[in-house]
Amino acid sequence: MAGHTKLRREIEPRWVAEYCKTHYPNYPVRYRCPLGPVPPGLAEGFPPEKALRIARPWRPEVDALVIAPRELILVEAKVFKYMDGLSKLPVYRDLVDSTPELEQYRKLPRRMQLLLPAKLDWVETAAKAVGVETVVWCPDWVRAVWEERDKYWTKEAVQAREERKRILKAIGYA
Repeated sequence: MAGHTKLRREIEPRWVAEYCKTHYPNYPVRYRCPLGPVPPGLAEGFPPEKALRIARPWRPEVDALVIAPRELILVEAKVFKYMDGLSKLPVYRDLVDSTPELEQYRKLPRRMQLLLPAKLDWVETAAKAVGVETVVWCPDWVRAVWEERDKYWTKEAVQAREERKRILKAIGYA
C-alpha cells in the first residue's frame, strides 16, 4: 500500500486547491497553512518572521485555511485515511489561537471541513460527534484514485505482486 501514500501526497493538495477555487473563489486561501506557535528555543535570537520560517517544518499544517468575511474554514482532504482528518481538524481549529500569522483572525468563528471522495456513514457519525462537516466532492480524477485502492487486494493484483517477488528473488534482488 506504499504507493497509496505517495498518491495521497500528490493528489490531496491538488484536490484541495480545486475544491477551494470552485467553492470559495472570492476568498483568500492559505494552502498548507502552518498552525501553532514557534516551538520554544527553536528560533531564539532570530527576528519573528525568520523564526516562523525556521520553525515551519516542526509545525502542523492544515491543507487549506479559507479566510471568509465572517469565519475561518479549515479544510482537510483525505482520500483514504479519514480518521486522520477527523482527529486533526479539532486540534487544528484550536491551534489557530496560538498561531502568530493568524492573530488578526482569532476572534472569527471556525468551521472544520473534511473533504471526502464518497459518503461514508461511519465517517459522518464520527464527524458529527466532533463538530466536523463532511463534504463529498469528487472530480473524476480523484474517483479514479479512490477506486484504485480496491484493486490492490484482487486475486490478479496479489498474483502479480507474488510474480514480481519471485522474479526479483530469482535474479538476486530480493
